[in-house]
Amino acid sequence: MEIKNWSKFQHFKDRKPPWVKLYRDLLDDIEWHELDPKAAKVLVMLWLIASEDDGHIPPIKQLAFRLRMSEKDTEVCVSKLSHWLEQDDNKPISERYQDDAPETETETETERETELFRA
Repeated sequence: MEIKNWSKFQHFKDRKPPWVKLYRDLLDDIEWHELDPKAAKVLVMLWLIASEDDGHIPPIKQLAFRLRMSEKDTEVCVSKLSHWLEQDDNKPISERYQDDAPETETETETERETELFRA
């Protein structure tokens, strides 16, 4: 997971800055104003944490520790920040997420044979 448009707003490539840029456009961002206070605070803290790794956010367990929150509360807060974050497509959504195995050729052939037999 990483901060959306990180490279557009932060221009440090070779170091960990002690601060992040906060743009005035945030004042007129509806999604920002619709955040509950806790999620808004977490978002600012995510920007600071992300500055340590070129916009990338650590896994939930490490993130929860850094935010001094439970893993469950962290997951809830992060889920409210989808407008501000990009999910890494290569990583599972959560540790409990399981992808179905692709269908094998044998299964497909068996289904086709069954359909032909019924016809």
